[in-house]
Amino acid sequence: MSGVDYASNPNQRTPCVLVLDTSGSMASPTRSGRTRIDELNIGLEAFHASLHEDPAALTRVQVGIITVGGPSNDASVMMDWTDANYFQPFPLVADATTPLGEGMRLALAMVEQSKQNLRSAGISYTRPWIMVITDGDPTDDEATWQAAVQECQAAENGRKVEIFMIGVEDANLAMMSQLAKRPPIMLEGMKFKELFVWLSASLSAASRSRPGDNVQLANTDPWRNVGV
Repeated sequence: MSGVDYASNPNQRTPCVLVLDTSGSMASPTRSGRTRIDELNIGLEAFHASLHEDPAALTRVQVGIITVGGPSNDASVMMDWTDANYFQPFPLVADATTPLGEGMRLALAMVEQSKQNLRSAGISYTRPWIMVITDGDPTDDEATWQAAVQECQAAENGRKVEIFMIGVEDANLAMMSQLAKRPPIMLEGMKFKELFVWLSASLSAASRSRPGDNVQLANTDPWRNVGV
């Protein structure tokens, strides 16, 4: 599933890859009576609604989705690059392990492909984002994990991408911290909805900036666990 329209929408783009943990642990129940994956799906619906309430985000933000785990027990591109106005959330299913390193390498490849596509179309863009949401330990072999760590560090040091790591209950923050310059943030409870509303607002702000500008992001207090 994908949808881009450069011919009738030549606006600058801000690409964002969502790397979403769909491993078996995301099927764990929460206090709400829903599972973690249910809460994540509700968050994606909120992301869709928030994007559609913001005219700038709707025409300037691009989204891709990679799942880590799930029925395929692999890292998979579930949604190729899609302009926000074409984005439609779809239900994610939790199962199997957490090949996060593999997912990050796939996300970096998607980012580079996005840049190539945008340059070919003559569309300017701001620095792409990778937003990671996970609740567990990576299950990659050591070689894959170390390759992912090195590639993520090189991409951020080269100012090719911004990486945001969000941990859900029981997430291994020490492992996650290897993948990004920013310290990982722990989600408060199951506040996926608040997280995705923040993401929409932050991407909208980034999409209105000029390439290379520093962007003031929205406050994370509505969804972050400040006690960690």
